[in-house]
Amino acid sequence: MAATERVEARSTKRASTQKDSVAESVSIWFRLLSCHTLMMAELRRELENPRGKTSALAKVTLPRFDLLAALDHEDGQTLAALSRALLVTAGNVTGLVDRAERDGLVERRPDPSDRRVGHVWLTTRGRSLVRKLLPLHAGQIHELLGHLPIRERRALRRALGALRDHLPRTRA
Repeated sequence: MAATERVEARSTKRASTQKDSVAESVSIWFRLLSCHTLMMAELRRELENPRGKTSALAKVTLPRFDLLAALDHEDGQTLAALSRALLVTAGNVTGLVDRAERDGLVERRPDPSDRRVGHVWLTTRGRSLVRKLLPLHAGQIHELLGHLPIRERRALRRALGALRDHLPRTRA
């Protein structure tokens, strides 16, 4: 085989390998999306139509749960911070907070050093509700992932952590 033929063969093999690598990356992307979609649909169904749950826990939407959980994690956030944390627009977060405030789950308080800025705080009722929902939500997630052997779950967690660490961070 002539030198030029060997170079062409290596080049063709490299292009084929790169094409396979790109296809594999796209396949991983689609698997992540499909798993996310399936899991979110199940979590939403369980939250919004709970089986045998008391009326206090009935019909909590997933966006409302996310709002309450974000505030339970860090109470007193601004609307802008909540928008970034929940990955929704400012308009969406305003509507979520308006409805949660109307229902007595959160309250807005002005910033003492800048009256243009408001902070959102859980009320006693909101904190009580989210503290009841968090263990139920954790149980639902475990139902979805618990069938995987522990070694596979740990490997998946490590792989997803490595992916997350590799991705560029969005700028605030």
